[in-house]
Amino acid sequence: MDSHSALINWYQIRHPEWKLEGHNTPLQQQSIDGLKQLQHDIVSPLEQAFGDIHITYGFTSAELLRRIKKDSPGHMAPELDQHAAFELNLRGNRICKRDGAACDITISGYENQMQRIAHYIVDNLRFDKLYFYGDSRPIHISIGPENSRFVQIMNTQPTGLRTPGQRKNGESALELFGKTKE
Repeated sequence: MDSHSALINWYQIRHPEWKLEGHNTPLQQQSIDGLKQLQHDIVSPLEQAFGDIHITYGFTSAELLRRIKKDSPGHMAPELDQHAAFELNLRGNRICKRDGAACDITISGYENQMQRIAHYIVDNLRFDKLYFYGDSRPIHISIGPENSRFVQIMNTQPTGLRTPGQRKNGESALELFGKTKE
């Protein structure tokens, strides 16, 4: 599956038993545009630099979000995480109040070196939010109109609960990964 299709159909790999009527299709033109920008600004450059990208969590339509909340809840913040892009809930309200689009990724051969990938993103790409969960965990990365270059380290407690750790914006975020701009 190519990476653009994987942005939308990621759940079919993670949850092959899930069947959706709408096939996780973005309905809002702004969502379609945001996913194209995410592909162009983040996914394609990472593929060129590192190789095969695996989308572990991508675009989330209202229908898919309802399924996730029902069958696989936890560790999610749809009103903030930009995975729903510009999609609307059943009441006609935006699911996520932030503009943009997001995905969580790993890269073949770097599954235990995600700090290296995060450093590359901060040093080379335009992005809005990056959530770093650890060297062997997927990275959450988003784009948005502000591209605030915000990086949040997320700590995992022994209970599995994720809590915010250090955070920085812009080039100073490199310090979170033990490096500075050269």
